[in-house]
Amino acid sequence: MGDRGHFPTIEDVLTMLEAMTRDLNTIKKHNEYRDRELGEQRRKQLVKDRENKVITLEVGHGPHPDGFEPGAVDKRTGTEEWKMNHVCALACKKHLDDLGYINVFVTDENNYLSHIGRNHQKSRVFVSIHHNAFSTDAAQGSETLVHDKLATKAHRHLAELCSVHMSKALNIPNRGVKTMGLSVLSGAIEGNTHRSDQGVCLVEPYFITGGDVDDHSEWSRKSGIALGKAIDEFLKYWRPL
Repeated sequence: MGDRGHFPTIEDVLTMLEAMTRDLNTIKKHNEYRDRELGEQRRKQLVKDRENKVITLEVGHGPHPDGFEPGAVDKRTGTEEWKMNHVCALACKKHLDDLGYINVFVTDENNYLSHIGRNHQKSRVFVSIHHNAFSTDAAQGSETLVHDKLATKAHRHLAELCSVHMSKALNIPNRGVKTMGLSVLSGAIEGNTHRSDQGVCLVEPYFITGGDVDDHSEWSRKSGIALGKAIDEFLKYWRPL
């Protein structure tokens, strides 16, 4: 019963329902507009973040002041590590370019390793790309390396992501993260030891001497895409403590 003993009629109820529907539609449109605005803001922030992040992919071996270094060579096919390092780096760059990163650089400097690292100390991510090798064709797996004395939690986290993504993409064992006093890594780190947001590591996606490698270029291309995914995940989610 309404005011003064008035019972609502069907028309009254329908009118109230129409008013409630209009209010709900107004709220829905407001929420949709707000969601679009927030989505656009997040998109712009993501683009800005990607524009501000310098990524350097260093191609291992190749030109050197003391003479050209092909790196490891697969005796079965004559495939040189240096060439596969290039394939991997370029595939990684393309993947990151497609994601919207605009400061992705592939370097193959004719220089000493420590100098190469120092020339790219400002990079948010510095990855030296290599491929593994062994005396027999039975060895296989992805692994990464960080500096044995200068590595930070960020370096190790990036290395872990790279190893996981590469081994998954190639369906081979994950040999994990190793440590070694590599000059190319120390060069990139020295002067940045205070930075907790920089990722520096060396990657070895697979053994080029592995008997299961039927197409080196394809394996290295897949490795590069996996590396790009790892770098993107690191840059999106790593937050210094």
